[in-house]
Amino acid sequence: MSRLPRSCLCGFLHRAGERCPMKGPELNAVRYWQSLSKKILARDSYICCICGLPGADTVDHIKARANGGTDDEWNLRAAHRSCNSKKGVR
Repeated sequence: MSRLPRSCLCGFLHRAGERCPMKGPELNAVRYWQSLSKKILARDSYICCICGLPGADTVDHIKARANGGTDDEWNLRAAHRSCNSKKGVR
């Protein structure tokens, strides 16, 4: 009998009985980002801060982490996935 994969808190599917490779701090970081994302999306009422339309589904860094930005709430805003990917790193 084959077993179906199961969803994990890390966001990946694992086979039944298989241990998640993400343990401890890594998994806590994933949980923290998930809760922070939900908080930012709710704060911005799921309205994209780039185009102004409703239905935002991702969180965008105003100042990119690659350019020294942080994960502080003041540096995050709601955005559509397409708007966020068009913006790119500057």
